[in-house]
Amino acid sequence: MQKEQGRPKLQISDHAAVDKAVVIEHAGHVSLSPRELKQRRRPFQAPRDIPEFIGREEIIEQISAALGNHPKTPIVWVLSGMAGVGKTSVAIRAANKFSDRFPDGILYASLAGATSEAVDPADVLVRFLRDLGVSMNEMPADYESLATAYRTLIATKSILVVLDDAADIAQVNNLIPTSPQSAAFITSRRPLGALPGSQNILLDVWDVDQCTRFLDVLLGPERVQKNLNEVHELANLCGRLPIALRVLGAQLKKKPLWPISRMIDRLRDEQRRLEVLRADDIEVKAVFSTAYESLGPEQARIFRILGIVPSPRFSIESIAKLANCDDYATEDFLEDLSDRHLVSPDEIPGKYKIHDLMRLFAREKAAAEDSPKSRDEAILRLLEWHFEMLESKGPSIPAWVRSERASLVSGVSIAGEHRWDELCWKTAAALAIHHQRNAEYNDWITCNSVGLISARRLGSRYGEAVMTGGLGQAHNLLNNLSHSRSLLEDSLKIFQELSLPGRCSQILWEIGKVAGKQWDVERATASLIESITISTKAAQVHGVRRGLHALGHLYSEIGRHEEALQCFEEELTLAMRDDGNDEQRGVAYQGMGSCLAESAKPESALGPYEKAIELAKSGGARHALRIRLTRKAGVLEKIGRLEEAKSAYEEALNIAREDRDTSSILWTLHNLADSLEKKGELQQSDDLYAEIMETPDLEEESLALICTLHCWGDSHVRRSNWKRGEELLQKAEEAARRNGAEDQLIQITVCQSTLQKKKGEISAALTYAQDAVVMARAYGSAKVLAQCLNAAGSIQEEMNSNEEATTSREEQLRLELLMQQRKSASKTAKKLAGIHRKLGLIEKSDAYTAQSIELDRAEKEPS
Repeated sequence: MQKEQGRPKLQISDHAAVDKAVVIEHAGHVSLSPRELKQRRRPFQAPRDIPEFIGREEIIEQISAALGNHPKTPIVWVLSGMAGVGKTSVAIRAANKFSDRFPDGILYASLAGATSEAVDPADVLVRFLRDLGVSMNEMPADYESLATAYRTLIATKSILVVLDDAADIAQVNNLIPTSPQSAAFITSRRPLGALPGSQNILLDVWDVDQCTRFLDVLLGPERVQKNLNEVHELANLCGRLPIALRVLGAQLKKKPLWPISRMIDRLRDEQRRLEVLRADDIEVKAVFSTAYESLGPEQARIFRILGIVPSPRFSIESIAKLANCDDYATEDFLEDLSDRHLVSPDEIPGKYKIHDLMRLFAREKAAAEDSPKSRDEAILRLLEWHFEMLESKGPSIPAWVRSERASLVSGVSIAGEHRWDELCWKTAAALAIHHQRNAEYNDWITCNSVGLISARRLGSRYGEAVMTGGLGQAHNLLNNLSHSRSLLEDSLKIFQELSLPGRCSQILWEIGKVAGKQWDVERATASLIESITISTKAAQVHGVRRGLHALGHLYSEIGRHEEALQCFEEELTLAMRDDGNDEQRGVAYQGMGSCLAESAKPESALGPYEKAIELAKSGGARHALRIRLTRKAGVLEKIGRLEEAKSAYEEALNIAREDRDTSSILWTLHNLADSLEKKGELQQSDDLYAEIMETPDLEEESLALICTLHCWGDSHVRRSNWKRGEELLQKAEEAARRNGAEDQLIQITVCQSTLQKKKGEISAALTYAQDAVVMARAYGSAKVLAQCLNAAGSIQEEMNSNEEATTSREEQLRLELLMQQRKSASKTAKKLAGIHRKLGLIEKSDAYTAQSIELDRAEKEPS
């Protein structure tokens, strides 16, 4: 050591070979061999491992595999991720687990890089040298000499260096060991991707299973396993962030008598959630604050804006509007926040996302540091931009709406909360077509419900009618038929008051469709005819075609095939005019085909279907082509041409697969499986059903899942495979309940009744049938209720419960007459005649017999 300006300076000989000797020149010219250096001190500074460490097994295995590969350079891992995600825990676990692979020890330093007072790397070098045995009077004076001494001292060692919470590359670069036998674990909220030789491991939040395992270890399995649903909700409320789970676990551990539900209730209040997340010396808000305090003024402003953005997923453009900043500058700020793991890139390019708790923290900061006026001005700029984009109706708007969906829906609610009423209901109205196109019916209801309040508050009768009508349409598409019809009737009254015939025509068409689903034939027919009349007077060809098509299907369903065919022919004539095109003509031919398929001569449907298929091919309408091939296949099945039907189904399936249309693939497989069962090819049918059940993310295609389980169960019931049929129908019931598919649930319940009846379990069969009747009454479809009453009546007759059977059959008959189903009504009347004869009520029996004869006569007469 040489003294310079009163401080010792370490000078390394230029001739030293680190694999042979290291010479430290000082007053006594002491020379230390590698053996002597190793004997100086073996530090073990890794903090205590966490007993309840959960998950991250893949990361630990990755580190273990790398250590076993005998690398030629030191291994350097950078564990990055948002605050509280558990980076330090992983580094400490790995350091303790692999300590035996580093016989010369472990060095550890907390660098406080996330704060505004990051540790000076020179101070860390001094401590590391001291911990390795260098005395203070031997310590070099300047940074470069400290780094050189440190590198030299550990050059031949096998040592692990753990650097926790690094700020940047400059802070850690000279702390990383150089020996191939050594390694470094670095944790940082930044990825440090430019650090030479480093491997970056990005840590995300836990999944629900890992959260459950952690609380299971911390609180004990008895407390956790009995309340799994609540544990999962608890995990989701704190965004599955490990530090938040640790805080909640600590609180619950101190309060063994607290039910988990009590903690959930405290967390549900977003305004207090961050306050709840504190225990002893750990506070989630404080962890986030260290990152926030290191931001510059403009970065901090952008971060606070993330607290008022309508959705946790957002685009660069939306933040630019909120910040009143250009897109390029905004992207730079967001990229910087992403590097700090305050936000993260979304799967969609140009979009980002923010963790729920971080978003709440940003909201708190915005409330504390930005004025209410500035926040309101920012959000108004964004919502006005939403409306301008929707009104522009450009070709890219549908894709934009899909990508901004959550923000747009939340934006309508925010507009309502701020009483920006005109903007609120008009934005909801502009979104309606996109909700319908994308089958986002619940979003449609959310927006229109808020919009309706705004329209009424504003006194806009037109806005009220538009919002009410949209709600009616959405509820119809969700099969909430009674509610839908009530809303549509209210909308119609207002449009009639406002003398808007075009709007009246559209709403009448909607009412006709809903009444048709309910099998209220009289109201459905009247509504559709009135809709057609209004559109004809206004020379609105589209409205006329639309009404004729719906009326044709209605007539076809009630057996009035000649009138139905006339409607479709008129529709085709209109489609042939100048404004017609292949799509419109194809729709008309498809309607004709469906009508003829239900007639006395179903083979006559093949011609119209062929024309519809040809038009779909020429127009490149592949989705319509698949549907028409499937319908044609159904007709071929009906007339016994099963091989041709199979070929048509397979052609439709190939189209769906080429288009990677999961929904179409599932439905076509379903139809083909049903067709194969009818041919007696049971194993092939079962194989196709099994293929459907193996589809990834099948739960997202809920209707296909329910129908597959239902039909496969029915198939086994028909084969008298009771156990398998019961199992599949039970799964179908669970899926229908889970997805709120009320109409499917009713049909499944009827099938469960049939199964029990075939097994000889008559009481159980009646219970299922009565349950189906109760659900059908609430559902609101006359046809569905009549089917359920028929099932109940049949079982009651078998049990000789004649009075109960009479009640069921009489209501069934009333509904069949309402639906103008004369053939079915005639059969029901005959059954009622027989029941009354058993009861000795001959006069009533004769009356029902006469009614049956009259219905048969009316059925044979032309309409």
